[in-house]
Amino acid sequence: MYHRGPHTPDGTTFRQFGPLHRLDHHQAANPPQLDPEGRRVLYVGADLATSASEVFGEAGIAEVCPRYRVSVLAPSTPVPLFDLTKPGAAMTIGALPTLADGNEARELTQQWARAIYEDQPAGPTIRGVRYRTAYNFGHSLALWDCDDRIAVVHDSAGRQQDHALRHPGIFARFQVEMRKRHISVATVTESDCTLCQPR
Repeated sequence: MYHRGPHTPDGTTFRQFGPLHRLDHHQAANPPQLDPEGRRVLYVGADLATSASEVFGEAGIAEVCPRYRVSVLAPSTPVPLFDLTKPGAAMTIGALPTLADGNEARELTQQWARAIYEDQPAGPTIRGVRYRTAYNFGHSLALWDCDDRIAVVHDSAGRQQDHALRHPGIFARFQVEMRKRHISVATVTESDCTLCQPR
């Protein structure tokens, strides 16, 4: 799930600006900046509920403007990941078991993301981590620097599976999933959306 804009034109756009979120592997910077080495991250949820909970869970309200979209993504070639969902996985690299889903400081979780990326305790080919999310406890991926391996899925008629979140078939499911998680949903115009406003 993403908010289409100048920096996120589609669902496969990796973010070079950071670090911002839990498993960003960008070099430490305060305030966040474009990573000088070009490190890029993309967060992907296993399903609609997980993705939406990660996007709107902290705010507790989903204000959905017409620019919110949902993409179905798949790797075009294998992407090796470190699986933090396996029992004891975090401990094998010396990390806290709550690294991915606990209420840990972002500075700490980002340090671990950088350590996995730079020190390669899980191997030199790792291009991200699989983890359980804090808001929905679903599976998600934090993908690192593998833009060329991720693509939008096409259906049998060749259409890209990238749709507006407010598409009637998707939005109805979205509302049900958010209601289950006590996240209220409201539709807003682009002029009332904080993400749509120039910064």
